[in-house]
This record gives sequence, structure tokens and C-alpha cells, in this order.
Amino acid sequence: MRYSNRASLAYGSTISSSYVFLFLSILFSFCFAVGCHKSPATQASQSPPAADTNTAAAIDKGDLKLSYKPRSKPAPTHNVGSNPQALEGVIANLNERVALPWDILISFEDCEDPDAFYDPETRYLTLCYQLIDEYYDLFGRKITDKTKLDEAVRGAIASTFFHELGHGLVDAWKVPITGKEEDAVDQLSTLILIKHTQKGEQMALDGAISFKLYADLEKGEKKIYWDEHSLDEQRFYDTICLIYGNDPEKYAYLVKDNTLPEERAELCRQDYPKISNSWHQLLSPFIKH
Repeated sequence: MRYSNRASLAYGSTISSSYVFLFLSILFSFCFAVGCHKSPATQASQSPPAADTNTAAAIDKGDLKLSYKPRSKPAPTHNVGSNPQALEGVIANLNERVALPWDILISFEDCEDPDAFYDPETRYLTLCYQLIDEYYDLFGRKITDKTKLDEAVRGAIASTFFHELGHGLVDAWKVPITGKEEDAVDQLSTLILIKHTQKGEQMALDGAISFKLYADLEKGEKKIYWDEHSLDEQRFYDTICLIYGNDPEKYAYLVKDNTLPEERAELCRQDYPKISNSWHQLLSPFIKH
């Protein structure tokens, strides 16, 4: 499923593919260096159901596999180190923790449009270089400091990746979803980040901010109410609601500066444990111990 069907930004710069390995190797090393403890959110990232079983352990017949395709057009050189071996090691670590009924291929590649998506027919999770470029253009409108810009894009990429991986895991594990799947995997991505990655709360915030920035750019345009994705404004509030609900004291400033209205904040305190526990119950039986 497409991460979003919004019209793409007009971006002029091309970002080196080395950023992919930098961001994701950092992201995954955060998660698995600390063990990704088995509680509500991680189980989201690490739990597989066989379609016809409810046993304590799933049969492991597949793996996550990494495919890296060079960009078709030369990219400028950046002073950012790439380390595909580290990312491959992390994928191997992830495969030790989750049982899959089939292989899922994670592919970095050129696309016609800035996008990220999981295809249930091919079982491919595609992350487009053009989406990374677009995130740089999006955040670059507000952030001039290079280090802060890199961090913001890294967070948005992390949020996007776990969103799409969520689609893959829902498909592989036949997870029952009673609402919109797009909303469900938004929740899953946020839970994984805030509970099981170092600096994950900031990454989740960056993901939320990307929705707000897209919404600001689209002001005055016709809203697509029939789309499978919630509106960017809604995705922004739903994400910060989970972040706040997880730690109301730390993120009290979101209410004080009216980023999160008080009326919603009260509900966030109640919603967070419900959502977290729901994912835990759905996925915990399928973690490899």
C-alpha cells in the first residue's frame, strides 16, 4: 500500500543513497542494540502469526531480505559514510527475533514518484530514493542547520519504514484489523519508535511534523476524503497523541503551547495504554524467544 497518494513536491536536489544506509543502520542499531524488549510496541515489530494458529510460537519459514539498487542517475557526493554491511547485520538480527511465513524483500530503488509502499502480491517493501529527496526538500523549508536537517529526515524515514513494515507484518501474520489499516500501522510505527528505539520519540515527532508540513503545503487544495489514508492533519494529531499519552509529563509542553488541544490530551492518556496493550495481545504470541 502506498505511504501516501499526495502530489509530490517539486524538489531540485538529489540526495546520495549513502543517506539510506546511514539513517537506517543508525535506526536499527538503536533498536536492536538495546534488545527491543518484548512489550507492546516491539511485538508489533517482531511478531508473526501463522494464519491458522494461535499457539505460543509461530513456524519460521521466511526472512526479511535486503535489496539495494544503485540510483539510475549520478548523485552528488556527500560527506556521509555508508555501511550496507551494518544494515545487513541488523536485518539478520531482526530475522533472529521474528518468525515469518514467507520472505519479505526490502528494496531501496529509484521510482517515478516519491513513495514508499508494501506490495502484498510480490511481498516487496519498496523505499524510493525520491522520497528521501522529498523529505530533504520538505524539512529544508524550515530547517537550515545541516545536522538538524539530517536528524529530521532520519526520523521521517524511520517512521515511514516502520509504517510500511507494519503493512508487511499485518499481511504475513494475518493480523485482524477492525479499522483502517493505514491508521493501524501508523500506530504500530509510532509504538515501535517511542518504546523500543533510542531517540525514537524524537523520530516519531519528526514523522508527525512531516504530516504537518505536508498539510501546510496543501492548504487550499481539495481534500481527498475517500482515500485510505487519514488526512495529514489527522495523522499529525494521532501521532503526537500517542507520544504524549506515553509520557504526559515529558510532553506537557505540547499541551501548553496548544500543539495538542487539552480536550484531546485527556483522551490520549486513556488511549495510549489501550492501543499499546491491544498490539501486545495481538502480536506477543508470535515472538521468537
